[in-house]
Amino acid sequence: MLLRILGPIEIRQNGEAVRLTAPKTCALLAALVTCPNEPVVLDGLVDAVWPSDPPPSAADNLRVYVAQLRRVLGDGARIASVNRGYALNLDSDELDARRFEDLLAEARRRRTGDLRSAAAAYRDALALWRGPVFGGADLSGRAHEYAVRLEEERAAAVEERIDVELALGRHSPLIGELRGLVAAHPLRERLHGQLMLALYRSGRQAEALEAYRNARRVLVEELGLDPGPELRAIESAILAGEPMGVSPAPTGPGSTRSPAVVPSPRRVRGRVRPILAAGLGMLVAVTAALGLRGSSPTGSPPTPGRVEMAKGAVGDGVLTVRTLLPVTGSLYFLGAATAAGADLAVQDVNAAGGVLGRPVRLVRSDSGDPARDIASSAVADLLARKADLIVGAVSNTVSLTILDQVTEAGAAIISPSNTSSLLTSAYDRGLYFRTAPGDDLQGRAIGRLIAENHDRTVAIMALDDPYSESVIGGIESAITRTGSRVVRKVRYDEDETRFAKPVNTIVREKADALVLIGFEETAEIVKELRRRGVTAGTQHWYLVDGNLSDYSADLPRGTLLGARGTLAGADAGEEFARRMRAMDPSLGDLGYGPEAYDAVILGALAAEAARGDLGQSVAARLRDVSSGGRRCTSYRECSALVRSGLDIDYDGLSGRIEFDSNGDVTEGTFGVYEYTADNTYSRAGTRVVTSR
Repeated sequence: MLLRILGPIEIRQNGEAVRLTAPKTCALLAALVTCPNEPVVLDGLVDAVWPSDPPPSAADNLRVYVAQLRRVLGDGARIASVNRGYALNLDSDELDARRFEDLLAEARRRRTGDLRSAAAAYRDALALWRGPVFGGADLSGRAHEYAVRLEEERAAAVEERIDVELALGRHSPLIGELRGLVAAHPLRERLHGQLMLALYRSGRQAEALEAYRNARRVLVEELGLDPGPELRAIESAILAGEPMGVSPAPTGPGSTRSPAVVPSPRRVRGRVRPILAAGLGMLVAVTAALGLRGSSPTGSPPTPGRVEMAKGAVGDGVLTVRTLLPVTGSLYFLGAATAAGADLAVQDVNAAGGVLGRPVRLVRSDSGDPARDIASSAVADLLARKADLIVGAVSNTVSLTILDQVTEAGAAIISPSNTSSLLTSAYDRGLYFRTAPGDDLQGRAIGRLIAENHDRTVAIMALDDPYSESVIGGIESAITRTGSRVVRKVRYDEDETRFAKPVNTIVREKADALVLIGFEETAEIVKELRRRGVTAGTQHWYLVDGNLSDYSADLPRGTLLGARGTLAGADAGEEFARRMRAMDPSLGDLGYGPEAYDAVILGALAAEAARGDLGQSVAARLRDVSSGGRRCTSYRECSALVRSGLDIDYDGLSGRIEFDSNGDVTEGTFGVYEYTADNTYSRAGTRVVTSR
């Protein structure tokens, strides 16, 4: 048996996995796991399961939960009755948290010798994590302290691994990951210092100094403190143009100080890059138009072995499209549809003569789960084997992690499903695009539904994260024009499990409409609303793509009847669906399949227009082939027009595609879905919204 608690609680045995989700059973197991093979007295377990106000029958109820847990574990002897309490019997290799701690200790031992094996041990330890300890369950007492300790060990392990990777000279591939970590943990000075070093050692002095300024601003605004001496020392060294490396120290499991600056065995150029952010994208476009492709935008010589194809275009003559889509992990169901869409597009491009007279080459790779570091190694392999265009990733988190790694290498990247506003302003060198509409456009689509229903007052209950903020911004922008208004916004944390208080606030408002923005926790929120007599039949309810789900097994019949929700994506039609399922008969949902199809078609047309397959050439022409010219809707038709010298405007299966200066689409097509009495939903219509 393997008990996994580094994420949602899961029990694996005989090749099968069982998820534990009932709150009280999870609390019981958590209390027992904190001291395996040792008895926990009955009173302690009662306090863990009922942190406040236990019922008179708590002891009897606890025995029921123990019996349930024994059945799930498949062995009654796993939980032994000992001295008016219980003990969970586990071998040391049967708990993933123990395995994590053992691997972490081994990694720390190796740091004094073989750094490469230390880095591998760190990666193995961190790969065991699938999410918050115990799935983020609301725990108290020893279980809470145990979870906090493990989370802190995880954070320290991440920072220590990055120290080792920096000491090994792997600074450039770490930049994207560090940007994401700094955004998620803005008060950890050590991460800020690591980002500064990674940027500086990559020859990006100006960005390293900007990272310091951002760190200082956050620390002053949030804590009223200036950066510590280690961070200031790194800034001073950068300003002086001193060569720097990073020591694999500090060693202590709880250390939070910034990495030490040490002499680097190889001098780093302290040159300030002359072109940053959007400026680099502009340079790519201008040089492509003028035929100035003798060197890369950073001034480095062309890669050896690449050949001149046409005036100013550099490439090897074959457009290589590599998909970075989830074959494994929690998003695999989106990976299947997007992979089929990309495959189908390559098939259509090659049937129409390919790109520049040669077939497009398609190579598939797995981006894995956002919680695991599969994508970074996959990207390294893709770039080593020459990727002109990457289609992916599906996950916003994965895209943010790999963006710097991909664009540093000069590859174009088009995501068929990224929606986060964080990617709008991400540093992408003008090479990142997406065919899916952003979260703000989804908010505008919901705002239109609210206006159509003549709802004058709107309440919003939302998860407190950037996704919700973007959707809310779109809603408010849309309904302000119609005279409706948001009268109450209630936000909750991602680890929230009790919703009575926020729901009471929402119910007291008696708004015409309620927008629920979140994920799987929505089922618990709806149950709480129903306890107070509120359903989709008494108030207009709206859901979003994050919680548009089948609730037939979770909610009483009729609870969601009439509720509406939105999901990005045009209805591509029966013929496309038939072709997709012929490509992969196991396909269920076709979500983002049309967007993946259009990503490949647009990349192929851009390469044809640029007369070159180099990623930067492709990126420079993507806006040209998607707007302002003669409208066309298939690769065969559009490529013929391009070859005859005409400007084109490709509109695809996912709708009308026009990219703005950030690589975002300015128009989004959304399916409108409506719930029936059995709490399942079906498509009821389509709405098209624009950012203008």
